[in-house]
Amino acid sequence: MNTDTKLVIGAIAANLIVMSGAILYFGNQKPAPQRETLGTASMRIDRTSADLGTMKVSDERHADFQITNTGKSVLRLWNVGTSCDCTFATVKIGGEVSPEFTMKGMMGSSLTNWIGEIPAGQSAVLTVIYRPSVMPVSGPITRQVTFSTNDPNNPDLEVSIAANVES
Repeated sequence: MNTDTKLVIGAIAANLIVMSGAILYFGNQKPAPQRETLGTASMRIDRTSADLGTMKVSDERHADFQITNTGKSVLRLWNVGTSCDCTFATVKIGGEVSPEFTMKGMMGSSLTNWIGEIPAGQSAVLTVIYRPSVMPVSGPITRQVTFSTNDPNNPDLEVSIAANVES
């Protein structure tokens, strides 16, 4: 067997190994929850935007959004994601804080499949955190956080933060 044949066989074997690993990794991820299987609820959010003011690239600021379950059944939140790698979000329900969410394409399956449950009459706090040093910019910015709920009147929501970043 000549060197060229060995190289071709080696390349094919390496590709098969990489492809098998990718199939195993991505094949084991659970699909995102379906709204139909999560029941229906009713909710209210105290605001959908916040201004973080003027800040330096090295600063970190956050804004809280209160989500209240106004219905008689459990309000479920899922599909939380941000518009930029410099923006993060957490959800606090009953004293327990979720992991930190970021852009949807950058999170593992444990975050992608996270579901928060707010009991009837209770509230949760969605905290949006902006860290401009992760992706330095200057000037006015707007970033978003989106999430889904089992409230048929608010199936997909977006909140935004604004700031003026100085270098």
